Amino acid sequence: MTRLAPLRRAWLVLLLLVGCTGNGPQQLDTDQVGYAQALGDGLKRQMLLNMVRLRYADVPTFLSVSQVITGYTLQTTGQVGLNAYPTANPGNYATVSGTMQYTTRPTFTFTPVTGEQFAQSYLRPMAAAELLSLAQSGAPIDLLFRLGVQSMNGMPNGATRGGEAQLASGGFLALMAALRRSQAAGGLGLRFERQGGGGRVFLLLEGDAPGLAEARRLLGLAPRVREAEVIYGRGPAGHGQVAILTRSVLQILYEMGAQIEVEEADIRAGETRATDLGLGERLMRVRQGRRAPGDAFAAVEYRDRWFWIEGSDYPSKTSFTFVFILQVLAEGGRAQPGAVLTIPAQ
Repeated sequence: MTRLAPLRRAWLVLLLLVGCTGNGPQQLDTDQVGYAQALGDGLKRQMLLNMVRLRYADVPTFLSVSQVITGYTLQTTGQVGLNAYPTANPGNYATVSGTMQYTTRPTFTFTPVTGEQFAQSYLRPMAAAELLSLAQSGAPIDLLFRLGVQSMNGMPNGATRGGEAQLASGGFLALMAALRRSQAAGGLGLRFERQGGGGRVFLLLEGDAPGLAEARRLLGLAPRVREAEVIYGRGPAGHGQVAILTRSVLQILYEMGAQIEVEEADIRAGETRATDLGLGERLMRVRQGRRAPGDAFAAVEYRDRWFWIEGSDYPSKTSFTFVFILQVLAEGGRAQPGAVLTIPAQ
């Protein structure tokens, strides 16, 4: 019996070797999280880089990850031998040997966004219904409108034209504050009305929530009106309408880029304009320096300098995240599907 003990141990080692080869479900779980994080971080850096490039009057570039394919091969071989008595040497009754080879081959497919896809995704003004739908889902309406709206009922938002900042009108800022109070009290809603191939969108102003009276006054609506039709344009075409002039994604990226800090040497050299503080409160603060901190929320290198958003800057991270969401919404109109992740495992 004691001479069979080495053989039992050899079989146990071989079984453990074979048992470690199962990588299907475990690998899928690891890769799904890993690739999702990597894709998200890559898209953040691309968007921040485009803001920086626009700050320097450089050409923005957009690449979409259309496909991710990663294959795994795990090969194992094992051998067990038994040296029978009396020819076996003492202490060498059984032998075990084995090899294991692990190979991974990831392949990424990037598609440049150009032509009609670029026009539809980045040059088309966003639909007001998209902004309002986000607000109805709980996103702060004042932040969404300050990011994605150029004017509302003729009241202009803060903007940068020709490198010079133009302040938001007092009416626009007061309207944003009133809408935010109404949203927090549950007084804002949205209604869609289908008509043939199109539809109409109505902003619901329900009850007497705080801020609603001020919002109605600033929008030129009757004191007790409960809904107003939302149209695209600089001003309402009739009574009971709210006109919203929205921005494109490229405009949003340009406006955010205008708030990025730059070096005085770059301004003196004419490579960019000075940061105009006439915009008032910044929605996002992007810092620059010779190296980015290790805890940056997002960081990119451009022209031998680093630009980043600090991980501790919650307001800037919030603005950046909603710009990202607006970009994803705009890209949703493209015919091309999103990234496809294929993970064959053997």
